[in-house]
Amino acid sequence: MTITLKSKIEKGVIRFPQKICLPDGTQVIVKIEPVLKTKEKQKIVSELCGAWSDDPTITPIFKEIEQERHRYFGRKVSFE
Repeated sequence: MTITLKSKIEKGVIRFPQKICLPDGTQVIVKIEPVLKTKEKQKIVSELCGAWSDDPTITPIFKEIEQERHRYFGRKVSFE
């Protein structure tokens, strides 16, 4: 069972917006992902744009993708 909640950290403690129905003593794994603001997301995208521009290994990868694209003609569709 997985529970996904949007929460806030207050004074170093995670505050859940609702009661979690798990018994006391239950071990859990907590994955914390900060909610990014639009400007923070834009900054990440702009930093990543062009990240491979100087990487010589990317050209053969894109050539292979292009070749695979032209070999696959899609699935047959029946109109009956």
